[in-house]
Amino acid sequence: MKRGIGVGLVCGEAVHTVICTASDTLAERLKELLLRWACSECVMLSVERMGRFPLSEERSAGLLLLDMDSVELPEHGRRDTEKTGLIVVSRDAGRAIRSYRWHPAAFLKPDFDMRRLSEALGACEKLWQQGRLCLESPYRRRTFQLPLGRVCYVEAAAHYCLFSQGERTARIRFSTNELETLLPNPPFARCHRSYLVHLDAVEGLNYTTLTLRGGVRLPLGRTYIKPLREALQMWRSGEPAGYRLPDWT
Repeated sequence: MKRGIGVGLVCGEAVHTVICTASDTLAERLKELLLRWACSECVMLSVERMGRFPLSEERSAGLLLLDMDSVELPEHGRRDTEKTGLIVVSRDAGRAIRSYRWHPAAFLKPDFDMRRLSEALGACEKLWQQGRLCLESPYRRRTFQLPLGRVCYVEAAAHYCLFSQGERTARIRFSTNELETLLPNPPFARCHRSYLVHLDAVEGLNYTTLTLRGGVRLPLGRTYIKPLREALQMWRSGEPAGYRLPDWT
């Protein structure tokens, strides 16, 4: 797509993510929750597992998750982590404190949940934002990019679509039918002929209405009740339809 002409999805490049752990259980849990987070935030990731701390001459990582309970930090051959979002995982506060010289962005205990992982990743947002999937559109002789992970729902308005980001709204000339084929599914799903919704924003539903966070209510079309319920069930079970866990490289 030529910049400034038409509307399309753009992404800089996938964020190289390294998980350093000797624990298979922790590795699988991190991999699963990272995929879920990336799907929700519409961030492109490539994931690699290592059983040791990566050395400076090896490929740089945008995100580095370090299990200090199974991987030792080297005394020499220090790796520059200024351009890496380092998240330390440990049940031992003493081990976590010893990682301060590597300037970690956040700490996690091994019993972390999705919310805690999201908060830790949010602390190093600048280092993975190039992996965001954005909707690019022309605007007054310029282009602007709208990060899809921040969109709660999309509403049809004549020849335009309104992208709600909570208190902010972006207006782009597009039809919901065209947009439905363009947006990733999940996390976006059709709930009405005039609405698309981000599954993370849904807090409740009945046979006629969707309730979103913040008390926002959207109409629910009869045709979309069953597929939306199924999509929500899979989403909340941690198995987003259409996504496959990446193989270790």
